[in-house]
Amino acid sequence: LMPTLHMHVCCPVEVFEVGYLSKELTDMAYLAACTSLQGLQSHRPVVLTQVRSSPSVFRTGPPPSLQISARYRGKGTDLSRVPAFQRSSTDSGSSEVQIARLTARVAQLTVHLQEHKKDYASRRGLMQVLSRRKQLLLYLQSTDRPKYEHVLQSLGIRAPKSGSI
Repeated sequence: LMPTLHMHVCCPVEVFEVGYLSKELTDMAYLAACTSLQGLQSHRPVVLTQVRSSPSVFRTGPPPSLQISARYRGKGTDLSRVPAFQRSSTDSGSSEVQIARLTARVAQLTVHLQEHKKDYASRRGLMQVLSRRKQLLLYLQSTDRPKYEHVLQSLGIRAPKSGSI
């Protein structure tokens, strides 16, 4: 005996429930749900995933619209001063360009932290950005002193302490 599929409509995702089945019957129910949905949901993409850890409950519908990510995407960062440091139109890796981009990120994080004083994760990110910028500044100082001084002056960065070299 194979239980019938029960369809519960939840806006905008439909949930198909199947009683607890063996592995083979669960796979058959999954295929049945796939084939029956092709006709029902032809106007939008169908995504079948298991709901929770239950092997016999599947969720269908469009992919979730809410994506949570802790990765920085560059929104709110003013990169208007970066092109002045590019050696060519496609330059994105030279030390001067990286320092200019990191300086813009420092400014953006500083404004964010003034509003959100207890955001310790962003504070840690700011420390990482400052450390990376300091490493690049020390490299630029050791390889090209005039360019180093030009970058410091035009970006308004104070030189690292002499004891930290």
